[in-house]
Amino acid sequence: MKRITMHGVSDEETAQLRDLLGRNAGSLHSTWKIYSGNETDLVVIDVDTVYGHMDWLRAHSTGRPVVVLTEHRSFSDADLVLHKPLSGDDLVEVLNRAGESIAERPDTHDEEPRPAAAPVRAAVRASAPAPAPVAAPAPPPTPEPPRERRLSDWLAEGALRAPVRLSSAGAPDLLVDPASKTYYADGSLRALAPHTARVIAPGEWKDVPATEISALHDSGKLQPLTRLLWLSHALGSNGQMAPGLDVNAKYKLAKWPQIEREFAKHFRIATVMLKQFATLAEIAEQSGATLPDVIDFTNAYNAIGFVESESSARPAEPTQRDSSRGAILSRLRNPFGGG
Repeated sequence: MKRITMHGVSDEETAQLRDLLGRNAGSLHSTWKIYSGNETDLVVIDVDTVYGHMDWLRAHSTGRPVVVLTEHRSFSDADLVLHKPLSGDDLVEVLNRAGESIAERPDTHDEEPRPAAAPVRAAVRASAPAPAPVAAPAPPPTPEPPRERRLSDWLAEGALRAPVRLSSAGAPDLLVDPASKTYYADGSLRALAPHTARVIAPGEWKDVPATEISALHDSGKLQPLTRLLWLSHALGSNGQMAPGLDVNAKYKLAKWPQIEREFAKHFRIATVMLKQFATLAEIAEQSGATLPDVIDFTNAYNAIGFVESESSARPAEPTQRDSSRGAILSRLRNPFGGG
């Protein structure tokens, strides 16, 4: 028997994997059980979650076999990969390969670790020796420290559930209304940079009265949240690829983005990425931008649906674009609407 521990995997996908283990037991070289204790044999990590890629890198350092769970067919950084949606053939192939280097355990018929049974007290003669002391159960594992969240993490779907305000030194207050997918802040978009450059604790988000939100809606001052999401990746990525994106893949813009006035250097990158699929290094060389700038650009426009990878590309309907200088320069304006 061998043990699998799920990390960052949804309850629904865990249930699917458990069902596939049962239905494909005859094709597996070993008996596999889902296990939640520390003494596991194989870890399955969903790298499509916010912290999945970092969790995967950290798990590799333990020397324990790790399986990547992802919906990205182009993911090639790992030897053991399960693709979503899960399939029996995929699971059998990955587990049989992984199991070649994992020793069998005695089958205890347990999927989860169980607490030690309470000692049974029995009547004994006065002359009988005292029973040996029962060892105390091992203490529960120390919980992992809370993960650090930046603005891009908080803007992920479902992270914020009510109107809130954030204050950061050197920046205007930021108000976010997740229900209407809008935000408000005084000043330019670039003025919000301090919000993107730091870790934000849950207690820093302050509730906003419904009357204030209503007044902002009536005034027309609210901006689309996609604009803020774009900024959080453009300035908060620090040259590191976002989770779920393959650093070795080729990327292309699915459509021309309307470049922010305050980020004129993005015009050169966009011009290259609109032509054809290319690696990040090729884009940097052809645009004259640095590789970290290209990575930040790709993260930002991928977050709002403008970027596609070579493996996920679909034929696009032909469009007619005005290539005149006036038409190109007209795109250098507020890209997401609003004032």
